Amino acid sequence: MGKTTKAKNTFNLTADPLIRLANQDSEHSLLTLVQAEIIPRLMSAHRDSRQTSLSANNISRNEIIAFTQALLAQDVAAANVIVAELREDGCTIDAIYLQLLAPSARYLGELWEADTCNFSEVTLCLWRIQTMLYDLSPAFQSDAAQRAAAPIERRILIANLPGHQHTLGVSMLSEFFRREGWVTLTIPSPQPREIQDSLSTDWFDVLALSASTDREIDDLQKTVQAARKTSRNPRLAIMVGGALLLRRPELVSIVGADGTANDANSALTMATNLVQHQREVRLN
Repeated sequence: MGKTTKAKNTFNLTADPLIRLANQDSEHSLLTLVQAEIIPRLMSAHRDSRQTSLSANNISRNEIIAFTQALLAQDVAAANVIVAELREDGCTIDAIYLQLLAPSARYLGELWEADTCNFSEVTLCLWRIQTMLYDLSPAFQSDAAQRAAAPIERRILIANLPGHQHTLGVSMLSEFFRREGWVTLTIPSPQPREIQDSLSTDWFDVLALSASTDREIDDLQKTVQAARKTSRNPRLAIMVGGALLLRRPELVSIVGADGTANDANSALTMATNLVQHQREVRLN
């Protein structure tokens, strides 16, 4: 296969670059994406702590398999029926995200390793999972109006490192922040300097960066340093996460960030505390 030309990034999250993986010159990149990126982010980086509702709505292995097989068969209507039936049975969108979409990605990895499905099939199915994430977003956000409004606007920029196109993790994390009332800008596949340009143009309280492999440590450190130099907010708080930080949390201090979190609720708590600290410092 020939290499693809990198498309211009857009802030429209529905313009998912994941589908372009099908044209990359190495099928190994898909296995890396599934094992090192999608599964850790969906299962670990975005685990909802509301255990009561989740335990009450456990989604079975058979339902996960049926959902995945429907997507592999390009029968999106059948996959949507499964989701609709789960919703009718009382499953929360949190459970759909974390007990159906994430395990479906993991099941795809199992099929890939067993040579049950090929590169293109798995890639397209992952894209359909991401599309499902966006389709469910309005319902996921529907209870936001019922939550207590934050007394002060909080703004976060969530991004991968430049040159990387894995988007499920940052997209799902942005869903949780948006639902809690944060003004959220997500850049799934930033161009060079796009993060710095955004920070210098608009005010953000927090920058959340995602990294996956040890090869990205140097880029992560340089991006953190550049962000601090260019940000309109001189006290910008920087959080780092992703599969790399799940494996090596000690890198937080090495790259010059303020913290990391293992799940969505921890990330929300940390970001809120960092913003509060910023404002206390300004008042003193």
